[in-house]
Amino acid sequence: MIRSKLPEKSKSALAEIKKIAAGSSDCIDLAAAVPGLDIPQQLKNGIAKHLQNGTSQYVPVEGLGQLREKIAGYLDRVHGYKYDPVSEITVTAGASEAVWAAITAIIHEDDEVIIIEPSHENYVPAVRINGGTPIYVTLKHPNYRVDWNEVIRMINQRTKMIIINSPHTPSGMVYTDDDYRNLQKIVVGNKITVLADETFSFLTFGKPFVSITKFPALAKQSIMVASLSKAFNATGWKTGVCCAPADITTEIRRMHNYICNGSNSTFQYAVSELLQNNPEILEKIRDAYQTKRDLVCKLMANSKYKLIPSEGSWFQLVDYSEISTESDTDFCLRLAKDYGVAAFPMSTYYHDKTKTNVIRICFARPDEVLRKGVERLLKVK
Repeated sequence: MIRSKLPEKSKSALAEIKKIAAGSSDCIDLAAAVPGLDIPQQLKNGIAKHLQNGTSQYVPVEGLGQLREKIAGYLDRVHGYKYDPVSEITVTAGASEAVWAAITAIIHEDDEVIIIEPSHENYVPAVRINGGTPIYVTLKHPNYRVDWNEVIRMINQRTKMIIINSPHTPSGMVYTDDDYRNLQKIVVGNKITVLADETFSFLTFGKPFVSITKFPALAKQSIMVASLSKAFNATGWKTGVCCAPADITTEIRRMHNYICNGSNSTFQYAVSELLQNNPEILEKIRDAYQTKRDLVCKLMANSKYKLIPSEGSWFQLVDYSEISTESDTDFCLRLAKDYGVAAFPMSTYYHDKTKTNVIRICFARPDEVLRKGVERLLKVK
């Protein structure tokens, strides 16, 4: 009998929701985090061209040089921080691999990592498998803001990392300048590394995205992770970005080399060309998703559901407390079984399965799917 390093969690209800959504042609899936927009035609053309040109072999493990230069230029232009594309930027096999490589590089046995919940499911397993201990701080409902005084109380000599995520999955909350100033007071001068997961940095609504790189002193103690494949609706071409000071990058690249030995080459060539020829394309994608978020908000206005403002990402949180006192998993099961619409229970984003009356829906869907899905949600009694 093999003793698992990542024991299976109790997730029968969530598994059943996914099974219903996947197995029924009539169930509208607003749960899965899959984009409903196609990848840009210009990117499709670029991928096809570079495949024909024979770009299917390895590129350097740290990523295609010309792409890293484009990324450095973009970050300098948009956020005003200059990374050295040679020694401080690494192209990874998606943002998830970047997170694992970063945690593996920094965390040793008995180190503590502050994780702000609700949190992406990727963080805790990476911490635990490297011998670290997750320390949890809960965002304050209903606006999902960080209590920085609580973060301070959790810090001790064993604290080696704080993981932040903006735009936040799954709440859609976006960190503010004040958040980063508070974080900077905590870590600068201490031996704490910040892992800033900015996977959805290309998707903020109504206000500009604030990156950790806006604060140079903070950036010098931080690892910033982003996603190129998500940015272009191409999740199957998993390609991420990991930016950090050179000494940290050296360690991350050592881990990255053994985890996957590099990211796919064809997509790197195609994205590099796309960013060169059409740098405004990310703004068009963002506008398209903002329209979808606004559509969901309009369709659910004047209902008994309470929408928690989504400032970024593909996700909209919905409070159903005026409709039912069921747990979020039971409510989502009933949605899938009785109404033919799948949503995601927020409790799964907490280590102790904190009871919530909030569900997550993904609005990265064709408009007709969103209309049908919301129509079914509005029928719930």
